[in-house]
Amino acid sequence: MVIENDLFFDRFIVIPARKYGNSVERNRIRRQMKELFRLYPERVMFDEENPTAGHDIALVVYPGKVLPFSLLESNFYSLLDRIETK
Repeated sequence: MVIENDLFFDRFIVIPARKYGNSVERNRIRRQMKELFRLYPERVMFDEENPTAGHDIALVVYPGKVLPFSLLESNFYSLLDRIETK
């Protein structure tokens, strides 16, 4: 889910479904996704010369097959690229 906010930066939250493993697995996927968001190359923090509206991004993670981190990274970045082009 993506919603524009009145801030000049993006905010990101990861919400694992309750059925997504135990707390260790939920916290692991949450940490991985937050780190990917932090390292996203096109992510622009506040810039006074280019004050565009930010976004609130909520990612709900459901249980499924476990993906390698590199595949998770490429899928996540393609998802964020689609957000930026809208």
